[in-house]
Amino acid sequence: MVRVQNEDTVVVDAALQLAILADGMGGYNAGEVASSIATVAIQEEIESQLQEYRRLQKPEAELPVRQWLMQAVRQANSTIINAARREPEYRGMGTTLVVAWFQPENHVSIAHVGDSRAYRIRDGLLEQLTRDHSLLQEQIDAGLIRAEDAQFALNRNIVTRAVGIDYQLVVEIHQHQLRAGDLYLLCSDGLSDRIGASDISNIIDDARAT
Repeated sequence: MVRVQNEDTVVVDAALQLAILADGMGGYNAGEVASSIATVAIQEEIESQLQEYRRLQKPEAELPVRQWLMQAVRQANSTIINAARREPEYRGMGTTLVVAWFQPENHVSIAHVGDSRAYRIRDGLLEQLTRDHSLLQEQIDAGLIRAEDAQFALNRNIVTRAVGIDYQLVVEIHQHQLRAGDLYLLCSDGLSDRIGASDISNIIDDARAT
C-alpha cells in the first residue's frame, strides 16, 4: 500500500453474471468518484435493459449483449462528464474500465477502455484478452519499445482512452467462448504494472491448489 486513497472500484453481480473493475483517476477523491459512478451506472443500465427486454420479448430470445454493453459504458461516460461539470472539484476525473458479462450460451463478452485488463487462465496458461489503450502499447506496437522492457518505461501509465473524458468514447468489446475450468481475472494497472504474467499465473496456481 503506497497510497492513502484506493481509486479502484469492483462490482460482482452474481444474479447478472456480471463483473466490473474500474480504476479511477483525478485529483483529490475524484478518481474514486469516477470509478464508483462507472460501476454503478453500468450495473444499473444492464439490469434495466434486461428487465425491459424480458417484459417485451420471449425469455429464450437472444440478448443483444454487445449493444447493451456499449450503451452501458457510454451511459457511465456521460454520467461522469456531467458530474464533473456540476462539481468543480471533480473536473478532469475519469476512469479506466474492464467489464466481463457471462452468458448462459457459454460465452463471455468483455468490454474495456484504458489499461485495465482481462486475463484468462485455461489449461494452466495465462492469456491477456484485452489490449491496453495506452501510449506505451502504441509504442510497443510500433516497435519503439520491447514488451519485456515495458515495466521500466517512463510513460507506462499514460492512457489514450478513458471513461469520463470525452463524449465521443470508443469502447472495445470482444466475445470469448467459455470452457469448463476457465478462470478469468480482471485487474487494474496496480497489479499488471508491478507483477509479470508468469508471477500472476504462479500466484493463481498456488491459490487454486490450496
